[in-house]
Parts: sequence; structure tokens; C-alpha cells
Amino acid sequence: MQRALAREEGTVYKDPGGRVRVCIVYPNTYSIAMSNLGFQMVYHLFNQVDWCVCERAFLPSRGEMGEFARTSTELFSYESQTPLKEFDIIAFSIPFEEDYANIPVVLALSKIPALSGEREEASPLIVCGGAAPSLNPEPIALLMDLFLIGDGEGMAQGFLEEFRRARERAASKAEVLRALDALEWTYVPGLYRYEYEGAWIKGVEREKGAKQRVKAAKRFDLDGFPVPQSFIRTPDTEFKGTYLIEVERGCPRGCRFCAAGFLYLPPRWRGYGAIKESVKKGMESTGKVGLVGTAVSEYPRIKDALAYGIESEGAMTLSSLRMDRLDAEFVRLLKQGGYKTVTLAPEAGTERMRAVVNKGMTDGEILESIRLISEAGFSKIKLYFLVGLPSETDEDALGIADLAKRIKALMKRGEMTLSVNPFIPKPCTPFQWHGFEMTEVIDRRLDIIKKGVSREHGVTVKALSSREAFIQAYISRADRRAGGLIMDAAKMGWKRAAARTEFMEEAVYTARERDSILPWDIIDHGVKKSYLWKEYRKGLEHGLTPPCDVGRCFRCGVCAPGAFG
Repeated sequence: MQRALAREEGTVYKDPGGRVRVCIVYPNTYSIAMSNLGFQMVYHLFNQVDWCVCERAFLPSRGEMGEFARTSTELFSYESQTPLKEFDIIAFSIPFEEDYANIPVVLALSKIPALSGEREEASPLIVCGGAAPSLNPEPIALLMDLFLIGDGEGMAQGFLEEFRRARERAASKAEVLRALDALEWTYVPGLYRYEYEGAWIKGVEREKGAKQRVKAAKRFDLDGFPVPQSFIRTPDTEFKGTYLIEVERGCPRGCRFCAAGFLYLPPRWRGYGAIKESVKKGMESTGKVGLVGTAVSEYPRIKDALAYGIESEGAMTLSSLRMDRLDAEFVRLLKQGGYKTVTLAPEAGTERMRAVVNKGMTDGEILESIRLISEAGFSKIKLYFLVGLPSETDEDALGIADLAKRIKALMKRGEMTLSVNPFIPKPCTPFQWHGFEMTEVIDRRLDIIKKGVSREHGVTVKALSSREAFIQAYISRADRRAGGLIMDAAKMGWKRAAARTEFMEEAVYTARERDSILPWDIIDHGVKKSYLWKEYRKGLEHGLTPPCDVGRCFRCGVCAPGAFG
């Protein structure tokens, strides 16, 4: 830990005296956590408040875990080595459901009971935010006192101010939670009781005064807030030597499977002046800048940003590329910026299936993009595909192999990786009602793809196993009864724990009805449920929906007047 701290630049140190003390926890290892801009942004936002001190903690590595157990040492913060249970607030930042099983581990190392109902009055307030719980907080509802739903920029200061006021009134924890529940973007799970019937929710009972729905925090104009970037620089990350900058948030395209595409609506672009300053800072810091976002190639001045970085004699990279945004100039800039492996996401191998998911690109458009990439001199390409999508057939899986072979022919001697993953229905998307495909069907279609490209030199297929995807499909749409699975998984791993979970197969494979009570219905992201259902049915009929016309189109509800601050 001391060695990692010594290699950091930008770490914040404050005297804790008289300040609200927050420890923000990423329930995975240091290198993964410090690669996450959301985690870094919340750390920065909390520490911008003068009367708050925010420190960090992480899941210990495997080697460190043994040392904690051998010495009976409690988990402590990085900045001041303070035990977590001495903080006022422990705030988990969680982008991925797979990390849920690490929450009980972190709390056990901190000598804090995992279940909210078993914690003492003097225990820190345990709160949680991030993409995963903002989509569906219920799987970890029994572990949390409070959820912060939505964008950090929209709630960090307000949350701290309300917490401080409540604490100054010498209120009990229950009274503090009641006070915090008055904020529209907080969710206090203890104020709600669910009634179940088999795998499904039968009804919801709210305590008196608890709000009907939680309105996610969002800001239409992000330029009043700092640009998320590598506020803390360290060589000990997954993106070693790369200074990350978020240039935009949200995607206008409306791909029906994509949780991020709907969670972060409306698409919002950072002002170019702020991005230019951040690129300059990144070049001075590391000499290599990574531009990231939900749909970074959609950023209106993406070519200008690339050109500016190249003029600074540094390397530039992007987190994702949309094929129909590529032209000769764009590809040339990528090559000049030192881009090595071009990553693209056709998602499906046939035009019919791309219409189902609202990714309306023809085979010809895809191949034209590949031609541009090949002519620019790129020799490595990575393609993302999904199997098990609604209405998919074995012929569609064969279409992935056929399209891959046509792409490989244009790449000639280059290397190509196919990342083929099972489709997992996600909350807050048009496909949230759809069932997960049977694992044996997914396995068969993965075999079709692998056999289809087996004779192609330089082609590698990588895939998430259908069983791992099955567990993810359960957790992503589960109700709070999944807390038992998560507690078991913390002790024995996901696979063994899943074997003991009641109603799991029914919940995973069975399609929801239109009027089903969904665990995440409590959350309002601004997208009308009726619109998502309409898009679901439209997808099954192979219909296409045009991209967002931000501020002028009101079809989904997000841009309705007064929707955001």
C-alpha cells in the first residue's frame, strides 16, 4: 500500500478534524479501481467540499488477504490508514454486478456486519452508487442503508449537506435515513417491503412518507462540473501510462440491448474548450491520452480532439468506435495517434438481427469500414458480437462466422479477435422483459461460430461461458432475495452458491409480462416504461428507430421540459 501511494500523483490529504469523513470503496483490486473514471470522479467531487474528507479503500489482493487474516488486521483507508468502521460514511462505487460478492468480504474485513438490519447504531452509514445499483439496486438492498441513484455530479454536494444537517441534530441513524430519503435521488431500501409469489414480485408496501419513485440524479449541462479524468495518476492501473478523459456521456443510438445507452440518456457532450485543456494536461502528465464515453466516436469534435493530441506529439486512443462514423480522415487520425487495435461492435452477423437490436448497419457499410481500416495500415481488429438475442436462430449465429470471414479477407494477414458473449437482458432497456436464452442453445451457437472460423488463419474467438452469463442474467434482474446468493457467493464463489438458489431458472429463462412488477420499477431514469415496451415490440418486428434529436424529440420522456437540473 505504501509503495502504491508513493507512486501516485494527485492524491488528496486533509486533516479530518471537524470534517465529515467518507471512505469511498471500490469492491475490487486497486489496479481495477483506479482505472475507473466514475470512482475517481466521486473521490474528486467529495473532496471538493471543504468540510468533507474523502479517502479510498479497495478489495485486498489475494496475497494481501492472507496477511489481513494472519494478523487479524481490519481493512483501512489508503490515505490515512484509518479503519473503515471509524468513518462517518462508507460509500461503495459499483459499476458491475460481478463485484457484488466482494461487498460482504470488504465489510467482514472491516468488522462490520454485512446485513443492514444487523448493524449497530454507531456503525458508519453504508451507502452505494454506480451504474449497476442505479440500474437495479434490489440485489444488494439488504446490504445497504442507502443508495445514491444517478450521476455523481447531480448529488454529491446535496447528499453531504443533508447528512451533515441531520447529524448536527443529533439524530438516530433511522432519523438520518428519513432525512436523506427526502432527496429525490436517494433510495432507502428499509422503507419498503416486498411481497413475492414464486419468482415474481406480487406487491410493494411503503412506509408512511416514503416516496413512490426515486428520480435518478442527472444534469443536462455537464459543463458546470469538472471533466472526469485521471485526477490521480498512478502506473499501477489496467491502463498504465494512459491519462483518461470522459468527453461525453450517453448515446443517441438506442441499441435495444444496451443498458448504458438508456441509463445515461440524454447524450451529453463536454465543451471542446474543457476537453482541449484536459488533453493538454494529460499530455503533460503521461504523453498518452485515452478519450472515453458511452459513445465516444459520436462526440461532435472528436477529430479536433484527436488532431490536437497528435499536434502535442502524444499518443491518442479511444474507448470505442462506431463503424458508420468512420471515414478516411478519422481513420488516418487514429493511425497517427498511435491507435493499435481497432475495436468495433457489429453485435450481430445478419442485417435482420442488427435491425432487431436497432443497429441498422448493412453488411456493405461494415465492410466499407473495414476497407478503410485496412488501407490505413491497421493489422489488428477486435469485433464484439452477441448470441442469444431475441428471435435469433442458428442461421444468425452462422451469419457471424460468415461476416467474420468476409472481414478477415479484407484484413488479409492481420489478426482478428471475435469477442462473442451471451446476450444478458438488462434493466431499463427495451429487452428487460425478455428471457435469457437456454444455455444449451447458447453453447450450440458458440460452437457454430467457432467451427465456422476454425480454418481462418489469425482469427481467435473468445467467449463468456453460458453458465457465467446465466448467473449474471439472474443478478442483473433479481429482487432483494438475491442477497442470500451474494452472501453465499462471498464464501464459496458464484457457481456453487447459484446451485442453492430457489426460483433461479424461472427468473432467468421466463419472459416478463408487460405489466409485471419489476424490481427496478422504483427507479425513474426519465425513460417511460411504455416507450421501452414499444421499442421491445418494434425490435421483434425488425423495426428501426432513429437516433435521439436531443432537446427536440420527446418520444422516450427523458428530454421532457423540466426533466433535469
